[in-house]
Amino acid sequence: MRPKDLEETLVEATERVKVEVSARAARGDRGRTVGVGAAGDHTILADKEAEDLILRALEPYGMKVLSEEAGVTGNLKGETLAVVDPLDGSSNFERGIPFYCTSVAIVEGGRLEDVTLGVIRDLVRGDVYMAKRGEGATKNGKPIRTSSVTKAGEAVVGIDISRSSPQLVSRLAKLASGVKRQTHYGANALELCYVADGKIDAFVDVRGKMRITDFAAAYLITKEAGGELTDEHGGQLEPHFDLEHRFSFVASANGRLHGEILKMCGEEG
Repeated sequence: MRPKDLEETLVEATERVKVEVSARAARGDRGRTVGVGAAGDHTILADKEAEDLILRALEPYGMKVLSEEAGVTGNLKGETLAVVDPLDGSSNFERGIPFYCTSVAIVEGGRLEDVTLGVIRDLVRGDVYMAKRGEGATKNGKPIRTSSVTKAGEAVVGIDISRSSPQLVSRLAKLASGVKRQTHYGANALELCYVADGKIDAFVDVRGKMRITDFAAAYLITKEAGGELTDEHGGQLEPHFDLEHRFSFVASANGRLHGEILKMCGEEG
């Protein structure tokens, strides 16, 4: 029998992650590496410690786990999959930039539509963003909704162009210059929560570099808050639940704004 409600378990586990990560930051030990993770990036100690805390919390539930550092682990025959990014925004963490989070999604199938629970904790402020499929999204237990902005010229839009080609930067120039303000904070899962919470109005990442571990929980939270999420052509998102597959996405507060953003993404600067 499961010892606790899964939501409660994840809230408690992510709180423990926040405490551990904050303590390591306070000791000035932000950049210590302990190897290379399953996704191919270097693993800092805080990543590993955060992952270990979440994996231990999930162990009694008998799930298969896909995590950015450990890869596929847990009960490999389990029908339920937990998708974990223990420290999204690890570069921010290393440099002391206060914007990073931990993210866990529970999936009952092989598609984004099968994500049934998403929990993301802001590891600096402590805020917990959560969504259950069909039940809306919350921040610290209170319902959240996307913004009502419908015009690109009035929108604050996150645009991730990190390590992009000059051609892609040129293609996105019209979008960057056509919105009220463009920004990017460096932790995509948490930035999508800002779309869900109405802090920003859209988020664009068309570099073809997004991983499902950064995205699954944030997708459900943004969707349940009223957001629109598609690929850069307006098509359905169909990412693979593995660490090899990369994809692009556009997320907007509502359908009208989404149409404008998509059009501007496809135009040359």
